[in-house]
Amino acid sequence: MTSSAPYASTSLADLLPALRYADPHLLAARLEDVRLPLGWWHATPLMETERVIGAEALSHQVAQALRSLWPHVELGDVIPVLRLLGTPGVEPGKTVAQVAREAGPGVVDGDRALAEAFGSILDRLHQRGVPREESEGARVRDAVSVIARWLPEDAPAEVRAALAVLQGLEERSEDEPVPSPVPVPESVEDQTGDQSEAVELPAPREAFEDHDSTEDAEEPHVGDASPPPVPGLMAEPLAAFVRLVADWDERALVIAGQRTFTDEPMKLQYLGERFSVSRERVRQLERTVMGSVRRWLSADEDGRAFAGHLAAVAERLGTVGQVAEVHALHPDHARPVEAMGVPLGDIVARLLPGGTLVGTWIVQGDAAALRAVMQEELLAACGDTPLAWDEAVALGLRYGVRGEVLADWAADIGRFQVRDGRLLYWGRSLNDRAAAVLALHGTPMSMEDIHAQLADGTAINSMRNQIWTDERFLRVDRNLYGLRAWGGEEYLGIREMIAREIANAGGEAEVNAIAEAISSRFDVSAASVRTNLAGPGFARTRRGWVRVADESSEQDAPYVPRNDVAGTRRCFVGADGRWWYRAEMTADHLRGSGFPVPAGWAAHVGAAPQREPVQLRHEAGETSLTWRAQPTFGSVKPLLEHIGASVGDQVFFNVTDGHLNALRLPAPPDGLSPETGAARLTGWTAAVTPAEAAEVIARRIGTDPGQEGPALLERLAERGDKDIAELLERALSGAVPAF
Repeated sequence: MTSSAPYASTSLADLLPALRYADPHLLAARLEDVRLPLGWWHATPLMETERVIGAEALSHQVAQALRSLWPHVELGDVIPVLRLLGTPGVEPGKTVAQVAREAGPGVVDGDRALAEAFGSILDRLHQRGVPREESEGARVRDAVSVIARWLPEDAPAEVRAALAVLQGLEERSEDEPVPSPVPVPESVEDQTGDQSEAVELPAPREAFEDHDSTEDAEEPHVGDASPPPVPGLMAEPLAAFVRLVADWDERALVIAGQRTFTDEPMKLQYLGERFSVSRERVRQLERTVMGSVRRWLSADEDGRAFAGHLAAVAERLGTVGQVAEVHALHPDHARPVEAMGVPLGDIVARLLPGGTLVGTWIVQGDAAALRAVMQEELLAACGDTPLAWDEAVALGLRYGVRGEVLADWAADIGRFQVRDGRLLYWGRSLNDRAAAVLALHGTPMSMEDIHAQLADGTAINSMRNQIWTDERFLRVDRNLYGLRAWGGEEYLGIREMIAREIANAGGEAEVNAIAEAISSRFDVSAASVRTNLAGPGFARTRRGWVRVADESSEQDAPYVPRNDVAGTRRCFVGADGRWWYRAEMTADHLRGSGFPVPAGWAAHVGAAPQREPVQLRHEAGETSLTWRAQPTFGSVKPLLEHIGASVGDQVFFNVTDGHLNALRLPAPPDGLSPETGAARLTGWTAAVTPAEAAEVIARRIGTDPGQEGPALLERLAERGDKDIAELLERALSGAVPAF
């Protein structure tokens, strides 16, 4: 389906080409959002981004990136389309910094100017017309507002009905609840003349007596009149609000409880069907509800006291607070307004002056701008080193964010965490989090300890592979890792460490001195050092002294085993020329135990005695092939689980470009013929005749087909494939007629 908007697939990088060439880490720090895909600015359509986080938040994120990454570049060069479309009040020839600076002295003001410029481009690209203040919809709304304000009391019913239709066609989305923060412009009281649909709301009371007196016994009191826990709060806010809604009709109560003051507002269509009215009519009724509440807050003694209560709650919360805090501030807040079925705390949270409800947060002022600027400052403060909690609290207080909610707020705006009394950036990637763990610990850690601190379900082999390839980490011992920024000597492996010791000694060194120097600094035994010195790669110069072998003649040559892979038991070549090794699965394999493999196959995949292990990747993680006394595979349990292997299965292993592949051959069914069983042990699963079995087996062990049976059996015996030889011999013997 084709979108009606001509730029429906436009991404942010299409509007800001500089994004394609900027440092990805710098971009991520300013543009990443947990609600959006990684690197969303490259391919995610802007219309989809706006749908997820909103146009305002998007514009402020872009403003941040512009101001911090390209302050001295002309705005028209960073956003080329600006020169084509233009925007009132913004000169493309001015630099980003100039546009931001002319908006005012504050960072937020500068961001706002850049955000408005970018927002105007979004409006034009996505066919939202000219900027909102000049749009046709805005002019219509203004006209409707003027008519409503000056409409005389004795206007005919049909005129009022026409006005109601115009109000129902306002630009606001059909299912967007009426905004509840106060103060807001007062709605026009519903007076369409349709008496059957009139909402009966109480008129503001002219005077109220002392609510603590006994004369109020008939008023609906809910809960005990306990002293308010916070100065400035009403003693009985619930009773005051219950008195307000006591005379509301059913429609007003349902709309208020199920739409205006709830997290999951009911759709206009559903409410219209319930009350047999149009959606526009429901919207009018909702405005009437809010109009009644606003008049009550300003003109009624009870309401003015409640407004003071709201102001005290807002002052207690500061710039940022949570709805749960509102519920806890007063015993009445946790109690429901029975007629509406909504806790009073939910109503208070939506009526707080100047507050905006964002999820579970109540934010004073521009929520998107506050999130953006605090995220940037927190990243700068604890991006490399965890921030002491008292310093983090001081930073939060500069923006009016209290220490009680700072941890949750920081986690919500940018994946920050508080651990051991410090605030750290708990990044999106596993590497970011591992770096945060090390920075918090302050000293090198083992892979197992880092993995335990992450506790996110990531396989340790996967974590190890990512840390090995990340320049931020430094291996400082055989199983100890720190941050490269800390400095220190890098552990390179025993052979490389030996070569470095010899180089530092001038090209020749004593064996005992090398062994003592390396074993004293690293978790390596002196015996292991001497074993490596005796292997290929090092040459003796005199008794007890060694040097690195000459590259021309003595340097490590490929290890040549006694039997090559074609002469090695349980090794078979496939149709593509790759050699596979067969192993029969036991309970030890499935428990994760390592297991030996033949030397011929190990040498074929690149292993050699007394050299560094061959690191192998596979579909479920990684393992290694180590050759000390004999070549040995590490655990392949995750790979066996991945392919569904069980005890008794034959599993064929192959290594190609450092990747370990495995194919599972289930245990054979009963009654298999000897020839088919023999061919099956080489990986051939189809039924064969004895002659065909001989041909298959010959090709699988790298021998020319067409050999006589005795010669093939002799070759299998030489390789050590006694199981195949016995089955093939039975098959060939049975195929020869008896005389």
